[in-house]
Amino acid sequence: MTVDERVELLKNNILHYTQDLLNYNVVEIRLLDHATNRLEPLLAEGIDLEAARRTLYAEAHGNGVTGFVAATAKSYLCEDTTRDPLYLDGLQGARSSLTVPLVLNDEVIGTFNVESPENSAFTDADLQLVEQFARDLALALNTLELLIAQQANTAKRSVDAIHAAVASPIDEILNDTVNVIEHYIGHDPAVVRRLQSVLRHARDIKQVIQQVGREMAPAKAIPLSDEPEVRPLLVNRRILVVDADRAVRDDAHQLLERYGCVVETAHEGAEAVLMVRNCSDQPYDAVIADIRLPDFSGYQLMLRLKELMEQPPIVLMTGFGWDPGHSIVKARQAGLPAYAILYKPFRLEQLLETVEKVIGQTQPAGA
Repeated sequence: MTVDERVELLKNNILHYTQDLLNYNVVEIRLLDHATNRLEPLLAEGIDLEAARRTLYAEAHGNGVTGFVAATAKSYLCEDTTRDPLYLDGLQGARSSLTVPLVLNDEVIGTFNVESPENSAFTDADLQLVEQFARDLALALNTLELLIAQQANTAKRSVDAIHAAVASPIDEILNDTVNVIEHYIGHDPAVVRRLQSVLRHARDIKQVIQQVGREMAPAKAIPLSDEPEVRPLLVNRRILVVDADRAVRDDAHQLLERYGCVVETAHEGAEAVLMVRNCSDQPYDAVIADIRLPDFSGYQLMLRLKELMEQPPIVLMTGFGWDPGHSIVKARQAGLPAYAILYKPFRLEQLLETVEKVIGQTQPAGA
């Protein structure tokens, strides 16, 4: 049975117990989204459509009886809706209502509400019965939430695995394509245009996979411990990572793309120069390069990039060891900021802060 089928089965069972066994025909269940404090509708039977769609928050004032119950974790028996200042219309012509919190492990996870067209239709005995039913319902809803979270996280892991598998091959396509473009520039404009189209489509593939991942795995189904901190300055920033070590390139994809960056990689300095030259319509926001590439030093790459742009947003990275070519010293003398140096293996916070500083220094005012 799928998760969606389980949701429908649970809703049908709830209606069966409330209508056939408890004799309540007007029922509304809302679940509390702790991130927004909003009470999201799960099930509404007999409730007016406008009331069912009403936005409610777990607040004691201005959100009706349902908001009050969610905020205080206390059940509420409304014997006469016409005289109760808390009551908001649910069933047209309703004269009484009974609302109880759904509580799990001493935490409110939602509300359960029943209404009647008769005054004082609910007694203390009804209250006790509904509270017991609500405890069982909270357990069932928690099990369902775990199933949904498991499904969402499984989907996210699958998409992440697909993205990790295609990231490196797509980078290879980009590298090969810019190399071929260089040979045709000035000779066959039609071929160059076709190859530039290949570049765009290859980049689109990664973007589509990332978007599918976001849509398949809603954030509320992912444990907070798995959610990356929101860093707005990194979202949609284009980063080029240049290193002969595939593990470093893969780490860059894995670490930076979690925060919304668009990462591309190159194996050597010459490839990096071609990548930069062929992305004038969408320039890189940062270029992270090893100081010892197969063909260039980091300092030499910096000089090559200066021929293409006035202020290349470059970051040089090195392991903890001797720099025989004094690449970092020369780059510092040529204007490389002190903060634009990284050490391998990456420390996540240092990586993020360094990229943010480079972007902050090079982006146009108001960007």
